[in-house]
Amino acid sequence: MNKQPNNRSGKRVTLTVISIILAVVLVAGTAFTMYVEHLLNKLNRYDPSNDVTLSQEEIDAIQHATDEGFDPSNGTDDGSDITWDTNHGIQIGGTKDIINILLIGQDRRPGESRARSDSMILCTFNKNTKTLTMTSFLRDLYIKIPGYLDNRINASYAFGGMPLLNKTLDVNFGIKVDGNVEVDFDQFAHIIDLLGGVDIEMNSAEAKIVGVTPGKPHLNGAQALTYARIRYVNSMNGEPGDLGRSARQRTVLNALIEKYKSSNISTMMSLVQKILPMITTDLSNKEIIAYASDLLPMLSQFQIVTQRIPADNAYTMRSIRGMSVLVPNMAANRKLLSETLGVSK
Repeated sequence: MNKQPNNRSGKRVTLTVISIILAVVLVAGTAFTMYVEHLLNKLNRYDPSNDVTLSQEEIDAIQHATDEGFDPSNGTDDGSDITWDTNHGIQIGGTKDIINILLIGQDRRPGESRARSDSMILCTFNKNTKTLTMTSFLRDLYIKIPGYLDNRINASYAFGGMPLLNKTLDVNFGIKVDGNVEVDFDQFAHIIDLLGGVDIEMNSAEAKIVGVTPGKPHLNGAQALTYARIRYVNSMNGEPGDLGRSARQRTVLNALIEKYKSSNISTMMSLVQKILPMITTDLSNKEIIAYASDLLPMLSQFQIVTQRIPADNAYTMRSIRGMSVLVPNMAANRKLLSETLGVSK
């Protein structure tokens, strides 16, 4: 008589195989997580409890600083006619679908622990529209700074670091910053060299300052940094002064993103290990892993958009307390941000 198959034995074998597979996946996942944690621990962490506190003398020096060459005999504008509507009811970000990461360019001088932020670029990932929007906030943007005199937006960082800069963006524009990433300009140049340099299109005036041939030359880190700092000639699009400068910074950042995206996995991981120690952030490892897991799989689908605040035809140039500043039309600039970044529901 034929024997019936032993179902119990078969089930035990199946359960054993499944258990082994799950164990391997668990061990591999744990090892990978540990490796990622190891990498992220190379980052410098922003700790508000250890933050720099400026003396009142230092605060006064920033609040009453005047531009080089300012002549008080010509009279001065105190900006007393400017009012700020902070009850705008706008919220951009602070949800799972709109993520705001603020990139802060720091340009410390010898002996300084914290200066004004030299560049501020908000990277907004909108998962609904599949866009990555890089918004430059020009450093000469005249704005309300909570707890201080109205001033250029870059003074906000000098007064209170990342927390006050984030609060300033929220109060004025309703932007909820999810995290900050800071790098100083010397490190910025080194990062570009690690990526093998970047190709940047530039006009003859820009090329002369950088010391290269006009067209689309290949730049090393020092050259790209020189290009990103240019203020006194018009950009490729004819933008003058700080308007052109912020456009150049976005151009370099976009070139870096494209260069990194085209790298193979081995190159990417090698670069990450070298770049992370140059960066300071207030994001935890858990937050970074969560954002990376969420965004990286879809990043290749994202369209990259660049813009600046204040926008064209949405500001006036004035000299206030001896400072040449850009006074924004708040309604127009908030409207632009709401349309391009997406208002949170």
